[in-house]
Amino acid sequence: MKVADPQYEYLCGLLRRRTGVCIDESKQYLVVARLMPIVRQRKIPSLETLIDRVRQGVDPTLEKDVLCAMMTHETSFFRDRAPFEALREVIGGLIERRSAERQLTFWSAACSTGQEPFSIAMTLAEHFRDVLATWRIRIIATDYSDPILARAREGIYSELETNRGIAPAVLRRFFRPLQGRWSIVQECRQLVEFRTMNLNGTWPMMPIVDVVFLRNVMLYFDVPTRAALVGRVRRILRPDGALFLGGAETMIGIDDGGWDRVVTHGCSYYVPKPRR
Repeated sequence: MKVADPQYEYLCGLLRRRTGVCIDESKQYLVVARLMPIVRQRKIPSLETLIDRVRQGVDPTLEKDVLCAMMTHETSFFRDRAPFEALREVIGGLIERRSAERQLTFWSAACSTGQEPFSIAMTLAEHFRDVLATWRIRIIATDYSDPILARAREGIYSELETNRGIAPAVLRRFFRPLQGRWSIVQECRQLVEFRTMNLNGTWPMMPIVDVVFLRNVMLYFDVPTRAALVGRVRRILRPDGALFLGGAETMIGIDDGGWDRVVTHGCSYYVPKPRR
């Protein structure tokens, strides 16, 4: 199955304008797979009719449903492992430098179903318990999709999801069995604030943050969109804060002179260079 060219071109343009995500003709299969459930659920005659209705604006909820369906939500607990080892090192340094104010703020951008922010919470709970007891700790987790955020707020995961990245000892420590699934403990839940946010749109009020996880997000953006996003992130990141990108992402060609790359634990993160 293939979407007719006029509707496909409109969808690609809409997706890019609203969310920054770029797709080309090679993603026809993805469009079909992700939008056919909406066609069936709403009893719409065809994919072309669905996209035409989005264009016509006949249903205000339809555009958001289509755009949410086109988002990629691949995630897992402690994804790639090494960045979370590096995060422990980063937190240790921040604790020394923030001893007077005694607060830390983390941002998990494009958090999907919550595994990333809860992995940050578990890292803090396992290795920095004294800090949790006496400091103000915030983990802000944002995503474009409201249905995905609803799942994240539940904090309940299947056996398959917990098997991806969670060691048995960590599972016993931070999860409780619940009707064949696993519910994350309140100690971690209370650290995370979930918010709706379009990285390519108008941002809600954000605090200045110490650590940003913007991992495996910019892969879907073109270079100008990546550069604009990195610039916005820099404005809310502390001068000695840390920005984590995905393993296949880099600042090369985006903001080559604005960041120092720190290599540690088999991965890297970025620290803003001082402004002149």
